[in-house]
Amino acid sequence: MLNNKLLQVFLFSFSSLFIAQQKKISLSYFPDDKVMVVAHRGDWREAPENSVWAVKKAIEKGVDMAEIDLAMTKDSVLILMHDNTIDRTTTGKGKPSDFTLDEIKKLHLRDGLGVETQMKVPTLQEILEISDGKILLNLDKGFDYIKQVYPLVKKRNMLDQILFKGHESYPEFNQKYGDIKNEIHYMPIIQLGKSEDLKKISDYIRNYKIYGFEFTVGTTEKDLIDFKSLREKKVKIWVNSLWPHHNAGNNDDLVLENADVYDWYITKGVNIIQTDRPKELINYLKRKKLYF
Repeated sequence: MLNNKLLQVFLFSFSSLFIAQQKKISLSYFPDDKVMVVAHRGDWREAPENSVWAVKKAIEKGVDMAEIDLAMTKDSVLILMHDNTIDRTTTGKGKPSDFTLDEIKKLHLRDGLGVETQMKVPTLQEILEISDGKILLNLDKGFDYIKQVYPLVKKRNMLDQILFKGHESYPEFNQKYGDIKNEIHYMPIIQLGKSEDLKKISDYIRNYKIYGFEFTVGTTEKDLIDFKSLREKKVKIWVNSLWPHHNAGNNDDLVLENADVYDWYITKGVNIIQTDRPKELINYLKRKKLYF
């Protein structure tokens, strides 16, 4: 048993090192003409969502970025957790803030079918350690805990590996984060069809060097805008392939029958895709010579 565990650690370390040597793990240097693959909550089909192994599996597959969700314990430690409660994804019940880290660590994570595993809820610190130099991270709800997240990330010199996102208008963003805005990579989330969100686009373009925009398209293309004009400004375009309302129906469920569903993203000018099917997306991008 011990030998098997040692072999697993060796193989993971070797494969991670190989990946890191092949490409620079950096938001600043990610090629604009390639498509960034983002694994939703880590590679949750291979391991419990927001777990250490969900991130490790994403690294093994060659995923560019893992999207993870943050919450805080009763004793102010940042952990990975998507829901407002721990009920669905762990063997416990209640809010993350009801438990100390020691209490959280006594629980086990559940897999996608709700079955108990032997895996534990990880801290953000643990995820930063295994991700450093190996994979980019999007910290969902990261701005909710920016005062705790920023020092952790800066201390590890990982600011160029971390993407923050939020719904704030530019004035709100500037007021809240003006003192660190030029040190971080930030992406506003825009819901197409909302006039107040469309105004955010021009405000950010005029006032701030944003990394890109995440767009929610809707179930149809009725509110779609010209992403390519934004791409000309060296702004990256993120669209989720998770569910039909994100992408005018061009979602991950269709990919198992026909991977060319992803053509829609390429023709529209999208160059960051968050997916629940990282293996299929990477294979598609390799075929199209769009994988970095």
